[in-house]
Amino acid sequence: MKRSTVSAVCFALGVAIGLGSVVSRLSAAEEGAEAVNDIALPTDAASIEVGKTRFGEKCGGFCHGSGGKGGRAPCLICGKFKRGGKDSQIAANIANGVEGTAMGAFGGALSKEEVLAVVAYLRSEQKKKEAESQ
Repeated sequence: MKRSTVSAVCFALGVAIGLGSVVSRLSAAEEGAEAVNDIALPTDAASIEVGKTRFGEKCGGFCHGSGGKGGRAPCLICGKFKRGGKDSQIAANIANGVEGTAMGAFGGALSKEEVLAVVAYLRSEQKKKEAESQ
C-alpha cells in the first residue's frame, strides 16, 4: 500500500473515532515531511502528565520502553516513523493499532483526550532528547 493511501486511511480512522474534530488541516503547501503538528495537542503540564501516566500504563514498560526510547517496539521520540510521523497519524496508530504488527488498538481503553495527551507527552520527550543532543 502506498504511503499516501496509508495516510488517508489513518486520517479517515482518526475522524471515525472523534479525532477529526480537532484536526487542523494544513494547506497543500505546508504539508510535507517536516509537518508534524497537524492537530491541536494539549500543552499544559497536567495533560502531559496524564499522557506520561497512560503511556507508562499501556505502552512504556512492555513495548516502547521508558519515555518512548524504544524496546521491543520502535523508539517513539527519535523522529523516525514507519507509519507516519504527523501528530494525527501517531494518534490514529495509538487509537486504532497497526494492522500486521504487535501494535494493538487503545481507542477503547483511552479517551480521545488521553490519546492526544500521550502524543503530547511523546513530543515533549522528543524535544528533551533533541535538546540533549545539541
